[in-house]
Amino acid sequence: MHIETHLKNMPTFETDRLILRRVTVSDLEDVFEFSSDPEVAKRMTWERNDSKEETLANFLQPTMDGYKQGQSGVWAIEYKEIEKVIGTCSLVAWSNEHEKAEIGYVLNRNFWGDGIATEALQEVLEYAFGTLQLNRIEGGCDVDNIGSERVMLKAGMSFEGILRKNERIKGEFRDTKIFSILKCEFDLARA
Repeated sequence: MHIETHLKNMPTFETDRLILRRVTVSDLEDVFEFSSDPEVAKRMTWERNDSKEETLANFLQPTMDGYKQGQSGVWAIEYKEIEKVIGTCSLVAWSNEHEKAEIGYVLNRNFWGDGIATEALQEVLEYAFGTLQLNRIEGGCDVDNIGSERVMLKAGMSFEGILRKNERIKGEFRDTKIFSILKCEFDLARA
């Protein structure tokens, strides 16, 4: 079954601290909070958002529209204790033919370093390898983004190498560290 078919009925997940669910327009305030933070946007390919209208037009609306076609694999990360969306975790750039996808995530700076991104990522990996039956998940981060690197390593991903000057971030070509995990490795770690 194609990934798009599954994502049209994208499930909600619950972990000890988090609810992973579809983003909605009511999340605008929370998403704008981290999207407008220059420190959060610093090593991302997107620019920090200057207005809520920009967040709605460039992220929320396209993501919500994409759910209908099975083209959005974006989960809001809601912190249960305060009922606030503090980030997103995504499956992007998937291939049905090659049974693989990329992961992405972003987190409100006030919640960095607490294992939240890893907790969310592990739940998405469980879905990707279990329900979607993917063979490979990969992710990348700027060479200076040590926090993101730690998230992927803690989730069981392995460092593969560096893509040189492959993305333009804030007007500068930057190197990207690439990490991956295979279904057999994920299954072995869970056994």
